[in-house]
Amino acid sequence: MDARPDFCWLIGLPLLLLATSGCEEPRRPAAGHGEILGQKTQDIRQFTPEEEKKTQAAPTKITARDPITLSGNAYVTSIGQISTGHIKHALDLYQAETGRYPANYQEFMDEIIKKNNIALPVLPSYQEYFYDEKEHQLLVREYPDRKAKAHPGEK
Repeated sequence: MDARPDFCWLIGLPLLLLATSGCEEPRRPAAGHGEILGQKTQDIRQFTPEEEKKTQAAPTKITARDPITLSGNAYVTSIGQISTGHIKHALDLYQAETGRYPANYQEFMDEIIKKNNIALPVLPSYQEYFYDEKEHQLLVREYPDRKAKAHPGEK
C-alpha cells in the first residue's frame, strides 16, 4: 500500500486547468466597439438644419448602470467631453489671436483642425463630430437609428 496521501489531485488539477485554458477561441468585441480604441480622425461634419433633424445631442453623462456596459459608456462619454473641450480651447486661442472666431466651417477646418494637426478620438459608429459655425463649437451628435442597430434592446 502507498504511504502517500491522496493529495496528488491538488497538483494535477492546476496543471490540467493550465493545459486547457488556451483552448477557447479569443473573444472579440461586437462590431463597432473595440476597433475605435486608439483610433484618431479629422472627420468633422458641418452642422446643418438637416443634420439637426436627423440627430440628437449625445449624452454628456455616463448613463450605463450595469458593470458590463459601464466602461464602454464611460469611454464614449469621456472622449466626447474631452474632444469638445480641446476644440473649445483651440477656438479660444484663435479668437484671442485674431479677434474673431472662424467665419465658416471651411475656415474652421483649415485654421483650427488642419493647421494645428488636431486629430480627435474616433467615436462609435452611431455618433459623429459636427462643427456649429453659428455657436463656434464642436458638437457630438448621435443618430438614433444607428444607435438602435448597434445596441438592440436598449431604449
